[in-house]
Amino acid sequence: MSDDRTPPLVAPADDLRAAAGIRRSKARAALAGFALAGFTAYAHGDLLFSVGVRALEGGVVGYVLGWVVALTVWRRIMRAETRHAIDILRLQADAREARAQAQSRAAA
Repeated sequence: MSDDRTPPLVAPADDLRAAAGIRRSKARAALAGFALAGFTAYAHGDLLFSVGVRALEGGVVGYVLGWVVALTVWRRIMRAETRHAIDILRLQADAREARAQAQSRAAA
């Protein structure tokens, strides 16, 4: 059950900051996974073809992990920002209501 004053939630793909942050995180995690897997395979003496295959596998795994982590983090950030905005609006509404009551008492 939702509160009537609660705004609809925005998907991370629809938020410009979140979408850009998720793209950056995916790219960086993919590059890190690629480099780490490739270096590890090379350090263990694999053939060049195997090093390339393992590096690509590491890049794919890094991409997926980066996407999952970034999506989770941005969802939490967006939820916290939404809650904060709702709290501010409720405080402002309460302040307006208190001023209106004070003015009605003063007029009476």
